[in-house]
Amino acid sequence: MADGEARSDRHGGVAVGQVQDIGRWRGSTGLTLLSAIVDSSDDAIVGKTVDGLITSWNTGAQRMYGYTADEVIGLPITLLSPADRIDEMTEILGKIRKGERVLHLETVRQRKDGTTLPVSVTVSPVRDEEGTLIGVSSIARDNTEQHRSVAELLRRADDLERANRDLDSFSYSVAHDLRAPLRALGGYSVALLEEYWDALGEAGQDYAKRIQAASEQMATLIDDLLHLSRVSRADIHAEAVDLGAEIDSIAEELQRQEPDRRVRFVIEHPVWAMADRLLIRTVLQNLLGNAWKFTSGRDEASIEFGSAPVGVGGAGICYYVRDNGAGFDSAYAEKLFKPFQRLHPKRDFPGTGVGLASVQHIVEKHGGRTWAEGAVDHGSTFYFTLNPKGIA
Repeated sequence: MADGEARSDRHGGVAVGQVQDIGRWRGSTGLTLLSAIVDSSDDAIVGKTVDGLITSWNTGAQRMYGYTADEVIGLPITLLSPADRIDEMTEILGKIRKGERVLHLETVRQRKDGTTLPVSVTVSPVRDEEGTLIGVSSIARDNTEQHRSVAELLRRADDLERANRDLDSFSYSVAHDLRAPLRALGGYSVALLEEYWDALGEAGQDYAKRIQAASEQMATLIDDLLHLSRVSRADIHAEAVDLGAEIDSIAEELQRQEPDRRVRFVIEHPVWAMADRLLIRTVLQNLLGNAWKFTSGRDEASIEFGSAPVGVGGAGICYYVRDNGAGFDSAYAEKLFKPFQRLHPKRDFPGTGVGLASVQHIVEKHGGRTWAEGAVDHGSTFYFTLNPKGIA
């Protein structure tokens, strides 16, 4: 084989002849390319002596700081430090002399015109072939846009917090102002029924009863809306909660309220989950209360609570409340968790349509999701998941 001819065997996919060519190419050509790469970088790449005197200055540094290379070569790097950051630069150089690196330091640098800019800096020691420390290199990235974005997010968060406070104030004010006339409507309707029963006649009695029922319904709706508002902004304090034990307690409460009803409960024990105890009890009360309400027409009512694997490979856990009650048309399942959406007439099953919206809000604050399955007159199952890592 002739000298310089590439051999057929390969080293990492490169012919031996090519390796020799690359070896010859490295040197002045390689250094020129490396210099071009450094000079064309958008980041400020600066070389310094171990004492902090500037030895190299790329175009990115000129663009970022406003100095040309001729203006800064030989000057101390503290030229770029605001007056209150001089000690920081001295500390960095001290670490470099010990052989340490400074990674992604968030700091501030000063331009030629006196203005400052936020930067992320990485500082590294430079050593010769024998390992002797001969200099320092730093790469700085302009974080102005990132800081502007963070500032904008903080501003929006403040605006949202202020809007939420205003909304809270408005909600309570409206609720207070509405309750007074509602109490009056309820009181007058009761007075009509008690004092003018005979004079009203059958039609008048019916109207008075409707007024009374509507005022009571409106008062309940106001309470539910205020509760939904509070739930939406409640803080989460997660702890280990036995959901099965909570269900036991809620089931006992429901049975005490209607002792004549006979409902078979099937409750899994224990079912541990990381959740806010008060908020997750609200979820369970709403789901179990719904199951209790919609099984009221069953002679043999059944309500079940448990957990099941969910997700890819069954890696996650979902919790469910299942009943054999009135059920619903699955085509409208998405409407269930929207406020004021009802799939059954009020005359059959009373309610405001806010309970399941509260359930969804609370579950989402726990990083989970809700969904439901059902069929008309064949019961329903409500599912939810909880994700402690995604708690809002």
